[in-house]
Amino acid sequence: MVEPGRSEQKSLGKDIRMNNSLSSPIQKKSLIVDDEAMIRLSLKKLFEKEGFIVQTASSGASALRILENETPDIVVMDVRLPDASGIDLLKTIKGVNPEILVIMITGHADIKSSVEAMKTGAYDFLEKPLDFADIGNTLRSLKEKKSLESEGTGDFIYASDKMKEVVRIADSLAAKSDVTILVLGESGTGKNLLCRRIHQVSSRRDKPFVEIGCSNIPDHLLESELFGYKKGAFTDAKEAKKGLFELAHGGTVMLDEIGDMPYQMQSKILTLIEEKRFRRIGGLDYIYADVRILAATNRDLPELVHDKKFRLDLYYRLNVAAIEIPPLRDRKNEIPLLLQYYFEKSGEKYGLKQKGLSAGAMKYLQEYEWPGNIRELRNVVERVVILSKGEKITEQEIKPCLFPAKRQEAAPDERGLDTRKGTSLKAMEETLIKAAFDLTHGNQRETARLLDISRDTLRYRLKKLGLTRKRQEKKEHE
Repeated sequence: MVEPGRSEQKSLGKDIRMNNSLSSPIQKKSLIVDDEAMIRLSLKKLFEKEGFIVQTASSGASALRILENETPDIVVMDVRLPDASGIDLLKTIKGVNPEILVIMITGHADIKSSVEAMKTGAYDFLEKPLDFADIGNTLRSLKEKKSLESEGTGDFIYASDKMKEVVRIADSLAAKSDVTILVLGESGTGKNLLCRRIHQVSSRRDKPFVEIGCSNIPDHLLESELFGYKKGAFTDAKEAKKGLFELAHGGTVMLDEIGDMPYQMQSKILTLIEEKRFRRIGGLDYIYADVRILAATNRDLPELVHDKKFRLDLYYRLNVAAIEIPPLRDRKNEIPLLLQYYFEKSGEKYGLKQKGLSAGAMKYLQEYEWPGNIRELRNVVERVVILSKGEKITEQEIKPCLFPAKRQEAAPDERGLDTRKGTSLKAMEETLIKAAFDLTHGNQRETARLLDISRDTLRYRLKKLGLTRKRQEKKEHE
């Protein structure tokens, strides 16, 4: 992992982590290590055209001799060398100088091992046969990475070593514009934000980014939303409609909560990933779709495969490059940054004066386990900003805003059920929805967002609980 220097700076919404080797507009020295003379010559010409001073080596031993006297900014190296393992040489280089960026050259069969190499410290990998336009994109992504770090990426805030490693791997994979990436992590950890970052770093950044919630669209509508339909395909198909994949041509599609995708739909997604084509509902002709797929889930996909709820072949296709985002409880040093950022955003949103936290409130929030992760933190901050009265928010004001609040000891019956009054699932659900409505002043869209459900689901819950009628009666009474 490339560690940040001592001059590391952080600001809200940003993570400015410029390595010494990236401090100038472009890298000045490079070392190319490959036993094929034609590859060395071609890469040398390309790097020199981009302004690099280039040295070459045909073996691991000759590369090490050069590294004894020179410190290149970038090393491009084959995974398979005649006298050494490229992975072992990578470990040696990073052990001597972790600031050196190492790009691995690999055959198609070695992609998985190259992903592992990136976890060891490689910046990127190039697949044979080499695509020199792709290499150019990789070099330009270094410049884009510098710009992105200086400008920040909205709500994507991180400071822990674990998250820096996640972002480093994500940025490396982003340069491979066709590689499908599976993003794993608990609900609320920021999987969608990481996917947006991958899109922004990639060469597809000027094309559409389309986020599709696989659990938010009813099963019978999902296929038409994704693939579109021809005129007359069914009764209400008065006109032809383009699907989201067609509209995202050239860009990136994020399939959020892919673990909840209907089983019968998964084969169509597999075909799209492998063949870059699909058919509209009612259509016979295939439509080409140049889209990159990013999939995200908080579900255990191997368990779903075992239960025959997720296709094994699709799982393998998605799992070529997987990134797991750690939960907030495993990176608590980020909590003060996140709190400050969301306090500022909430204050601006509601036109309220910026408030601070008492020492007790900060300690309580840092010790809290945050089962809902960053999404829960954001919602708690928004609520406490509205409800608190003083300039300093206290621990007593924080506690009621947490859900669940500090749990009381249950009073189980012989079946292990809590029989106390007011703790039924229906009662708890009604309490939570009412609290969300109070927080948003009755705005259904904002209430659905706070509860992390669709508006249709919210309306269904309101009707089921009889809250629609109760709210109308309350309004008439007022």
